[in-house]
Amino acid sequence: MITGFLPDYQDLLSGKVKVHWFGHVHGAIMTTWLAVFLTQAILAARGNLKFHRKLGLLSLGLGIIVWLTMGVVTFRALISNNPPLADSQFDILFIQLYGLILFGLFFSWGMWMRKNATSHKRLLLLATLITMQAAIDRIRFLPGIHMALFPRFLYLDALLIPLFFYDWLTLRRIHKTTWLGTLFIVLLQVGIVMGWESPAWHRFWFNSISPFVEQVVEVKLNDVQADLLVGDYGDKNWHMTINREDNKLYLKLPEQPKWELGATSDTKLFVRTINWKLLFVKGADGQVTKVVNDQIAFVWEVKRLK
Repeated sequence: MITGFLPDYQDLLSGKVKVHWFGHVHGAIMTTWLAVFLTQAILAARGNLKFHRKLGLLSLGLGIIVWLTMGVVTFRALISNNPPLADSQFDILFIQLYGLILFGLFFSWGMWMRKNATSHKRLLLLATLITMQAAIDRIRFLPGIHMALFPRFLYLDALLIPLFFYDWLTLRRIHKTTWLGTLFIVLLQVGIVMGWESPAWHRFWFNSISPFVEQVVEVKLNDVQADLLVGDYGDKNWHMTINREDNKLYLKLPEQPKWELGATSDTKLFVRTINWKLLFVKGADGQVTKVVNDQIAFVWEVKRLK
């Protein structure tokens, strides 16, 4: 968790990213869950079951809060960001719901089986490991983590290996709870890989959030307005080009496909397929001098080159 989230918080402190205040609340609650889980494991290992059970009552309430905040963070982001139909946020929703479903399943099942110590501890371990997916997805140096979807699942599944070793060393077999938990995890992972970038999935959630979001009112730019925005923008480290083809504006990055732009005013544009908004700033002479890029958490500006 530290390896995954520490760079994000460093970017936050440096001003590179912005996070809604509830994101910090969610982070604090998730950290508390890890601390309580570790405490409970140590208490049980040392045989202090009396205090373990007392703390377990608080853990029940905390687990419910964890599950609720996972849901709030997921759907608040979806509604507030209002992504376009083709945006990848609808695919990321797959992973968020997978965590929400599995944490809820393993936690509630684990609390139900609290009198069966062998199942109880395995189920709460599985619930805790599921929360690690968000951290794994942020560990940028892991090989293949951003090249395909399945490696990020393989890294999470690797955390199950010690559980299998533990089962074999202590029971001389793999506990049925370990098998069932792994089966549920893998089945959902396979389903996500198969459904990734599904147009039907995108359409369903796009239509579902439409009543709760501000609808984009698009305007048509005339030739003069459009031509003012055409040009190259960036600096020595980053570059983009706005060009015009067949009366349409496009954004082009080096070695990337071009993206069609829409407009909500003569200075406010948006990429049609991803959640990227652009605000063009004009000088006293009416010419564009820079563009402010807004990609939800990342907001930065670049000057016009030519």
